[in-house]
Amino acid sequence: MQALALDRNSFNSRIYIASLAILLSLIFIAWPAHADTPLMSAPQAYEKLSKGDLVVLDIRSREEWQDSGVAQGALPISMHEKDFLERFQNVLLEYEPEKIAMICATGGRSAEVTYFLEQNGLTGVADISEGMFGNRNGPGWLKHGLPVVSASEALANYEKLQSSWDQ
Repeated sequence: MQALALDRNSFNSRIYIASLAILLSLIFIAWPAHADTPLMSAPQAYEKLSKGDLVVLDIRSREEWQDSGVAQGALPISMHEKDFLERFQNVLLEYEPEKIAMICATGGRSAEVTYFLEQNGLTGVADISEGMFGNRNGPGWLKHGLPVVSASEALANYEKLQSSWDQ
């Protein structure tokens, strides 16, 4: 009877170890497929944007652009407008995801959108995590003293750029 109990415990231990090994193998195999959203500070984004190594999408509302301006060189593509997905797709046709970053007011919406993209298989789009106004990640684009343009100038620049894509 004692030998049977030992065999059963031994068998259960082997099953446990084999199951654990399989689970760990799956985690290590799947781990590289999971990528964390790249985070970027406002100064890092501005430096890359200035060199032409990055396109920044300001996903705030038109009212927010009117109130504070738009980061100089950023494309105003509001997530609050019905053509957001179409405009974003147009950007993706022109730029690799690793060359795109999103900014909002304080980093919440840009984090949500980049997370959603990542969960749906589009990795590499960066989040300018401190946003325009700052949060615990940093003081924000405006307090860093980085340049802004008016909403109307940013929209005109975006339309001009978009028309060059259509050619």
